[in-house]
Amino acid sequence: MIRRLYSLVFIRDTQKRKVLLGFKKRGFGKFKWNGLGGKVHPGEPILDGAKREAKEEACVELDNLRYVGYLEFQFEYDMNDIMATHVFCTDNYSGEISETEEIRPQWFGYDEIPFDKMWKDDKFWFHYMLSDKLFKGFFLFKSDQETIIHYELNEVEKLE
Repeated sequence: MIRRLYSLVFIRDTQKRKVLLGFKKRGFGKFKWNGLGGKVHPGEPILDGAKREAKEEACVELDNLRYVGYLEFQFEYDMNDIMATHVFCTDNYSGEISETEEIRPQWFGYDEIPFDKMWKDDKFWFHYMLSDKLFKGFFLFKSDQETIIHYELNEVEKLE
């Protein structure tokens, strides 16, 4: 079993109750709204990978990242590969949020999240992230990358 490390970051404005999502313009997850993030390079600390991806995708520097979730994703077409995804959120960033070749960022109100244009698992765990609750989960998708075959999701006391 191969576990590939990924980061997923959500920038929030808790006072205005908004979250920044990025519309993926190319690559894995193309045409879906998601947080910022991606592959963690070999030997790169996960937190550094999260910050690097946010800079590459939306031109922002991140501070005070909070580790809020751990999700594993597996797809029927490759049962030997697991996407081990570390989920972070922050209310602090610097720089001007900008569109890049990969991502078109946009703010959404907490009650306007476009779940119908996101990964199908998001609707199950997104509320944990928005409310600062810690969570762990596993999602097994069919090869179509749309249908969830099985999932497990729990709020947890701590993440390691």
